[in-house]
Amino acid sequence: MKKLLSVASSKILVMCGLGLLLTLGSFWHHQSNQFQSDKMNVLNQGIGTCFNRISQTFTAMMIRDIQSPYLNRGFMGLSDECLSETITGINPFKQNVGKGYETLNKLISEVHWFHETILRAHSPMVAGQNLNAPLNPISSKFSQMETLKVNLIDEIDMTNARLSEVKANDEVLMGVGLLMFVIALSLLSLKEFNRIQLKKEIEKQALSLLNAGQANVSAIVDQLIERGLLTQGLPVTAQIFKDYHGELLEKIAGRSIYNEQKIETPIVETQERVEVVGVKFEVPEAFHGPKTSFKEVLMSIQNINLKDLIQANEIRDVQLAVNFEDFEQLMNAAVNKLASRRADNKKIMISNQIHSDRSIINLFLAGNTFTATELEFFHNNKSLSADSADMNMIILKELAQGTNINWFMENKTDRNGQITGMSIRFTVNRITKDNRSNKNLVSIVKGKKKDIAREMMN
Repeated sequence: MKKLLSVASSKILVMCGLGLLLTLGSFWHHQSNQFQSDKMNVLNQGIGTCFNRISQTFTAMMIRDIQSPYLNRGFMGLSDECLSETITGINPFKQNVGKGYETLNKLISEVHWFHETILRAHSPMVAGQNLNAPLNPISSKFSQMETLKVNLIDEIDMTNARLSEVKANDEVLMGVGLLMFVIALSLLSLKEFNRIQLKKEIEKQALSLLNAGQANVSAIVDQLIERGLLTQGLPVTAQIFKDYHGELLEKIAGRSIYNEQKIETPIVETQERVEVVGVKFEVPEAFHGPKTSFKEVLMSIQNINLKDLIQANEIRDVQLAVNFEDFEQLMNAAVNKLASRRADNKKIMISNQIHSDRSIINLFLAGNTFTATELEFFHNNKSLSADSADMNMIILKELAQGTNINWFMENKTDRNGQITGMSIRFTVNRITKDNRSNKNLVSIVKGKKKDIAREMMN
């Protein structure tokens, strides 16, 4: 079910539309075939009725009931008209009946000549002549008509059977389409329910931060809004907000330093003496610690590894307060560790996040996990057993301790609790703007101009 909920809403909507289209199309086709089947049944009943009239005429002639109304010319004319109306009704369905249409035409012709034969034999009998004339021609003609009638009924039954099969297939397609439609609607409802639950969870978390007085903590608010945007299916907007918020925090930090440095100097003049408030600055020493460009380290790692091994996502360059060679070895050990578990040519995804005083570098490999022994080695500082020794893990740990870089390794999970891959994360201090400031406030001196000048010269 969790895999089904991870399907994109657009695909579910396509499935919903296909199910509805299949259901409506099958229903229309089924109704069309049902209409034709009903017409075939009416045709079958009409032929039976017309042939019963012909049988009545034949029976009256065979028993020589000369005065029978069935031997009347008007009665036989109505029998011919009955068959003519039948063929008129079948005209729209010539293709469906097939040879039955030709058989019906032959039957109408035979009935017409049968009635003519009856009239030729019946007229002398009414005048009292040829009362004992042989009726073999009439009997033979009726047998031919009966054969045509049986063949016509068989062909109509075959057409009905074929239409029944088509209708059965239409019913199956209607069922499949309806099932697809219901499943798609259910998935959309579940996704919407899941989204509403996530929104409630985010709102609950925001309320708890507000009650705890942490609603002004930038990093927490950043994560909260980013999660809310991702819940609404807006990953690009979430990334734009993250970048904008990061830049905004940097500007605010720089503005705070500037406001501390910018002090107005009020001047008070009197007859006896003039006092001023002077501000004394000094130029700090330049930053002499290690500085390393993250992009330069990343390019070095990419050059010494396979081209299809690493993929950098949303990388922003930042100056890190760490030695280049040490950090390069640390990153290379992390890449080698993940590469040892690589399967299906999946790439190691590298990304970084920049905060006011630090940068977080994340390495991720999908489709694999750290073992319990490796995670225990990281969390509890226990040594790896001989059979599970991993030099990359040992190097990682020693380099991280030597450079005082915080690192973390874990098996990543999605919002549904399913493991998506393995991740190694480094938190490295960065060179911030206050480290590059050209002057710092030292003290405030109050007194006469000459006293302030003498103090500053000293």
